[in-house]
Amino acid sequence: MMDVRLSVSQLLLSLGGLILCTFSHAACLNNLVQETPTSRFLLGIAVNNALATDTHTGLMWQRCALGQQWQADKSRCNLNLAQQRLFTWPEALAAPAASQLGGYSDWRLPNKNELASIVERACTGPAINETVFPSTTSAEFWSSTPGRREGGYAWRINFKTGDILNIQIEQTYSVRLVRDAE
Repeated sequence: MMDVRLSVSQLLLSLGGLILCTFSHAACLNNLVQETPTSRFLLGIAVNNALATDTHTGLMWQRCALGQQWQADKSRCNLNLAQQRLFTWPEALAAPAASQLGGYSDWRLPNKNELASIVERACTGPAINETVFPSTTSAEFWSSTPGRREGGYAWRINFKTGDILNIQIEQTYSVRLVRDAE
């Protein structure tokens, strides 16, 4: 009897050879150069590897979204039921004040360009390097950039596809914090 179990990578390779790599769940195309290769980030800094510094932008990122907690022994983020996970835009703007990760008190919500800098356009579902940002959901994340409309709008990035959209601030989305690295 033939074993018909295939990994997602094997299945997609057999359907057209489009896969270069998979992180944990992301599918990445081999005809696109990765914009956020793991080599671009310094990992293993502070708090048992819970932070990543982008050598291209000079930004330090929390590897887990708010509402997740770093699990160093497995190099991944787990859901933290004691923390809020989804935020309106006003809540997202206020959320960094409660974070002291790594002993830093200057965490902030990234602007749309900063957040877009970690989108991996060669991948979808999620559109992010999951080695650097493990357990990232294919969800929308708030930026600190207000929208261009008459008010009541802000920019968010959909990490399933990498799309950037101007959306009403009453919606609830995920948050990932950043700071300027020293």
